[in-house]
Amino acid sequence: MNKIYAWVWNQAQGCWNVTHEGARRCRRAGSGKGLLVAVASALTIGGLPSAFALPSGETVVSGTADILRYDEQQQMSINQHTDKLILNWNDFSVEGGQTVTFNQPQSTSIALNRVIGANGSNIQGRINANGQVFLINPNGVVFSKSAQVNVGGLVASTQDMKNADFTAGNYTFAGTSTGKVVNEGSITAADGGSVALIGRTVDNQGTITAQNGRVALGAGDGFTVSFDSNNLLDLKVDAAAIDALVSNGGLLKADGGQVLMTAKSAGAMLNTVVNNTGAIEALTLSNRAGKITLDGGDVGVVKVGGSLNASAAIGMGDGGVIETKGAITQVERDTRVNTTAGYGQTGTWKISSAEVKVDPVSTLGSNTIHVDTLSRNLATTEIELASSKGDVVVNDAMVWDSGKRLILSSAKDIHLDKNLNGQGDGTQVLLDAKGSIKLNSHVQLSGIFSSLVLNYAGNFVSGTSGRVTLAGKGAMFAANGAEYTVIQNAAQLQAIDNNLQGRYVLGQAIHGNGNLQSIGDGRQAFSGVFEGLGNTISGFAVDTNGTYGGLFARSSGSISNLQLASMRINGAMYVPGASVSVIGGLVGLNSGSIANVSASDFTVDANSHQKNIVGGLVGINSGGTIDHSSMAGLVTGNQFTVAAGGLVGENTHSLVATGSVTNSWANVDVRTPIGVFTMGAAGGMGGLVGVNKGGSIVDSSSFGRVGQDASRDSYSGLSVGGLVGVNQGGRIERSRSSAAVIGYVNGIGGGLVGSNHSGVIRDSEARGVVVGYGSATVGGLVGLNQNSVLFMVKASGSVVGQNDSNIGGLIGKNIESDIQQAEASGGVTGRRGARIGGLIGHNFGGITQNVMASGDVLAGDNSVVGGLVGQNEGRIINALSSGQVRGGRFASLGGLAGLNLGHIAQSSALGRVIVYANIGQNYGSLVGINRGSLTDNKVSSELAQLPLAGINEGVISH
Repeated sequence: MNKIYAWVWNQAQGCWNVTHEGARRCRRAGSGKGLLVAVASALTIGGLPSAFALPSGETVVSGTADILRYDEQQQMSINQHTDKLILNWNDFSVEGGQTVTFNQPQSTSIALNRVIGANGSNIQGRINANGQVFLINPNGVVFSKSAQVNVGGLVASTQDMKNADFTAGNYTFAGTSTGKVVNEGSITAADGGSVALIGRTVDNQGTITAQNGRVALGAGDGFTVSFDSNNLLDLKVDAAAIDALVSNGGLLKADGGQVLMTAKSAGAMLNTVVNNTGAIEALTLSNRAGKITLDGGDVGVVKVGGSLNASAAIGMGDGGVIETKGAITQVERDTRVNTTAGYGQTGTWKISSAEVKVDPVSTLGSNTIHVDTLSRNLATTEIELASSKGDVVVNDAMVWDSGKRLILSSAKDIHLDKNLNGQGDGTQVLLDAKGSIKLNSHVQLSGIFSSLVLNYAGNFVSGTSGRVTLAGKGAMFAANGAEYTVIQNAAQLQAIDNNLQGRYVLGQAIHGNGNLQSIGDGRQAFSGVFEGLGNTISGFAVDTNGTYGGLFARSSGSISNLQLASMRINGAMYVPGASVSVIGGLVGLNSGSIANVSASDFTVDANSHQKNIVGGLVGINSGGTIDHSSMAGLVTGNQFTVAAGGLVGENTHSLVATGSVTNSWANVDVRTPIGVFTMGAAGGMGGLVGVNKGGSIVDSSSFGRVGQDASRDSYSGLSVGGLVGVNQGGRIERSRSSAAVIGYVNGIGGGLVGSNHSGVIRDSEARGVVVGYGSATVGGLVGLNQNSVLFMVKASGSVVGQNDSNIGGLIGKNIESDIQQAEASGGVTGRRGARIGGLIGHNFGGITQNVMASGDVLAGDNSVVGGLVGQNEGRIINALSSGQVRGGRFASLGGLAGLNLGHIAQSSALGRVIVYANIGQNYGSLVGINRGSLTDNKVSSELAQLPLAGINEGVISH
């Protein structure tokens, strides 16, 4: 027969005594010292188990409870009488076959169990509770494979909590314990309950379930646990820990609730702090969507593997949200994610990392997610790739046909370097960048009602391979909150006429073989937005009926990311009442912005029988901006043309802005047919810009040819430049020309600029050949330079002039200008009666310093020839000439100058001066004839045999 005995603490003896169940027991709440706690146990008469197999050595620190052991030490009941209870234990373990049951006043009641002994807690049996149980053991907590935990809620921690904080409801855990919390068994919370395992290292290999509740695994040295109005647990990691790690290889399940794995690392190196290889489920339940979060903090590595399921496959409701985030987030190739909904909206999987990379499979470890993993999971979830600090880079092509949404959001830029191909109906791609969106690939959305949404604080930049196709019926596009009309055919393109203030995108390439009318036709300027998305309009001829001609007659709006190919633009033959006809390939008159527009195999023909201005892309750029744009083809003026340019006819200022051309180029044949080109002093023909009247040209270039291969008297007074025909008060910086320049009778030709009046040219260069067929002035860089500034400029092309011309390797004729740090290296050739110099043909006034010329100079009879300057009437300081100087009969030859009427100082002549026998006496190592002053100049030893001046009528000093 069994008898019931009781354990009673004997305060006098300081030990536990066995007594009959009816013995007097005392309950007391307090700090724990000298407490009397009633503990009952079901024991056999045969004796007591050794070392207390159930949890042992308990002390009530706060609150009241009865603790009973029975059934041969296989079961324990902790009958809690207060809403909160604190128990200190010497040992808290439950062996297999044992059960510990907490009977609590209500489901929100909490029993805090703190182990103060040296052993870890090994739970192999059962723990039951109708309320919440906190188990704190700095030595570690292990729920073994046989463990069965069924509680209202559970928090197991290796970090401690202050009693006062617990009593006040401040559930703050802190410490430096290196113990582990491990679950290999089964832990189940009541409906709406929560389970939290927290410590420096937490590992789940078993099953944790909290239906309509929350499951949280946290790693660190400090935590805050709180409960919301629905008594659902929230976990925050307050203090990071070295080697913090939370991992799951089992099953975490919280249908209708949330699963959280979170950790904070204190290490200097980026270490893995969250690692999932198992299954996590938070299915939609009773129309409540689940949420799964894997959070590695600002410095941790998060490895995502296994399966994550927040779907709503059964019943009503939307799919849930899955978020995986860390300093580095790496998704394993075979990861499976599901947020689909049978009768609702599919949820989202958000993958966050400091920077995001989608790379090919071959670059394992360096990417955030493999492209095949991304494509495969887009069948079962919408996906957001988000960077917290850096860029988002897509570097491998991706195809999906599920119609699911893909979101790329970046703290900086988004780089689309490989193709995105969404083939399903309703597919949406959202690109959201705090910086710029840089499109270097093809984004193709072909299903009906597909959409592309862009948001960016910087710019939308479409590279040479950048293109977007929105080909499906009902395709949609929006940018920065504004919706656009998608144009997919020529009729829709021409219909822009009906709303010139609208926003438009070109949804796909449009190829035709018919005619279009200029949009707007000059009656009203286009003031909207036309975004080409990298697509091409080709094959059409554009007819002009009004003063302004081009694909757009006039524009004060924005035109960008558009390609034009194999088209012809024809100006109007005659417009009654118009003083001038303006023709451009893209826009006749532009006062808006043009960016990243290219035209190839393009012909722009003035075609006008009245005064006209013609440009390959823009006729007149009046206060508008042209950036990263180009033209390749043919620009043709006629006898009525006053300005012709490969890219822009005339670049000028408006009342409110300066016309600018930046980062642009032209590879164009700019020419005039048979006739008389009547430009006059203000007109010009340029490889990039015909006339730059107060405008700005920066970081731009030109190629091809400017001018006609013919020496016809009918082309008279023309200013031709490789980059600009006439620069009138304009600014040119960091620009280049390799175009061949053909000058005409009585005209002006320059490798970069034909005529430069009151202009500024800085850090620029010309490399093309310059040929003047009877031109008055030709120069390797500038033909005529007047009242202007040249700084850090170069010319390397050969320069060829005719009789009685001003010919210079850098400048043909320079008048009252400031030239510094200039260089000419091309050969210079002239004929009879010319003023020819390796740097300047005729220099009149101004100051030229820190310059050099290294090209050979060859002249005909009666010429004035110098290695540096033909005829000098200005100030030259610190100059060097090293080319060979040769002249015909009776030419004036000098290593520096043929004729000096000004001042040359601190300069050197190093090249040879070759003298013919019948040349006369007009030759010298420095100058042929000196009627000015020469100070502190030097000659090479080879030139020392010649006099410094053949004829000296001025001053020579050292």
